[in-house]
Amino acid sequence: MTDSRGGKTAANNELLVNASAGEIRVAILEQGQFTELYIERESDRSVTGTVVLGRVSRVLPGMQAAFVEIGLEKAAFLYVGDYLDENGGGEAEEPRGRRRGRNGRQPPKIETLLKAGQEIVVQVAKDPIGTKGARITSHISIAGRHLVLTPWSQRVGVSRRIDSDRERRRLRDAVSRCRPKDLGFIIRTAGQGTSNADLESDVRYLTQVWDDVQIRKGQVRAPAPLYTELSLALRVIRDFANAQTKRIVVDDPESFKAMQDFLSRFVADPKPVLERYDGDAPIFDHFGIELQIDSNLGRKVWLKSGGYLIIDQSEALTAIDVNTGRYVGRANLEETVLKTNLEAVTEVVHQLRFRNIGGLIIIDLIDMETADNRDKVYRALREALRSDKSKTNILKISELGLVEMTRKRTRENLVQQLCEPCSYCEGRGYVLSAESVAYKVLREVRKDLRRFCGRRIAVTVHPQVAEILLGPARKAVASLGDALGREIEVRARPGQHQEQFELTALDTGPPVALEFPWLQDWRKPEPAAKTADEPAAKTADEPAAKTADEPAAKTADEPAAK
Repeated sequence: MTDSRGGKTAANNELLVNASAGEIRVAILEQGQFTELYIERESDRSVTGTVVLGRVSRVLPGMQAAFVEIGLEKAAFLYVGDYLDENGGGEAEEPRGRRRGRNGRQPPKIETLLKAGQEIVVQVAKDPIGTKGARITSHISIAGRHLVLTPWSQRVGVSRRIDSDRERRRLRDAVSRCRPKDLGFIIRTAGQGTSNADLESDVRYLTQVWDDVQIRKGQVRAPAPLYTELSLALRVIRDFANAQTKRIVVDDPESFKAMQDFLSRFVADPKPVLERYDGDAPIFDHFGIELQIDSNLGRKVWLKSGGYLIIDQSEALTAIDVNTGRYVGRANLEETVLKTNLEAVTEVVHQLRFRNIGGLIIIDLIDMETADNRDKVYRALREALRSDKSKTNILKISELGLVEMTRKRTRENLVQQLCEPCSYCEGRGYVLSAESVAYKVLREVRKDLRRFCGRRIAVTVHPQVAEILLGPARKAVASLGDALGREIEVRARPGQHQEQFELTALDTGPPVALEFPWLQDWRKPEPAAKTADEPAAKTADEPAAKTADEPAAKTADEPAAK
């Protein structure tokens, strides 16, 4: 069996639903392979698909965009091409650049369409990601089981994945007969083969949803939600269950009951089998999913042949590097490279889907000598992408062996959902080496040599830094001690951050004359006199020459206090 794009479809797909207090996880298995993971938490639910009555906060003519308050922490971003008023004005199809609208004309200027304080109905197209606010559009679309409501279009469309012209005409005629004339609908791929009665039921349901939106719009003040999406457990049935779904397995009794009710009300026959899991082991452990989640989050992904991928995600793009690793081949180098690249592109697509990686993606393949081999790998990549529901755009393999592609991003990727920046390195991915910190400490002491001269001081550092100071850098420590006239004591403190160190004076020394310009008479500049409350010398337990407001601890990135 093949889908409308020519790719093979799974005949035994399974959907596993793990529902617990505060979190729902859904794993999609295609022909026994774990391909996608969806997570929804009560404290951080996705807002994609939410219809909101928003208020325009700023109009930016220079960007042809506006910021709209929709009730989230950050204002949402609305591009002029994503806006049309309720009468159909201001519509444009492409979201970026100087593009023309669907009517073939240049879209109007944003400042002629919107003004600060104006209330508009919008829908969240992309969740807030990182430092960016949500992306919104006024092209409203509310999904049902078989249809998608498009209230501003006032026409009936059919999914491109439905190939049969006869079926397309039947579906369009059936929906056209029963729809309100002021509402538009798109028939989803799941609507193929659906009876007219089921289509009419979907039309009634979506029409009622839109009527409720209109009623609520007149009752609330912006910003306020008008329609929210179903929970993840129910969206699984609506969006992922199809004729190729063998069964849906859920472990929570309440979710099982809600899904059972949804199936009976909105899903046409043949319905997917819904099973309740009540085993002793957690459902994801029973099906071997939990271990795969942990292993697939790593930076390195091994291929079956012995090669591996390195996946680096950044704010700008995702870079994927292909390496032969332990695979050495049998015949010649070009064949080894070709086989590794062919296996790699299949795994790359699997990782893109599993991790939900979007945006700009660069794949660094192993260099291939012949154009024929590059074409083989390119075709294999395109074929593998047929199973991906997200919209992708891919360019030919360059002479350098690079593939540039984009993948539509609507929500945070899996790493962003499950992980957080490292608190030790503050998300940098590295810390200064122990040797670098050791010599940084010595430079800071030498910088303040005048204050410490003649006094015995102690340096408190991370144990690994102490090893450097007492080992490879001991001559530098001794030389600095000679300059001070006293020995420097090195102390190791377990648990201290590797980049942090402390300098402490262990005894008193001779008074040091210091100038404080802010205490001088501006008319006759001269050294400021000491106040009566200021001690002439520090005690042995005080850090040397520190001000009252200055902390004793310093990191290696901070200059020594003067």
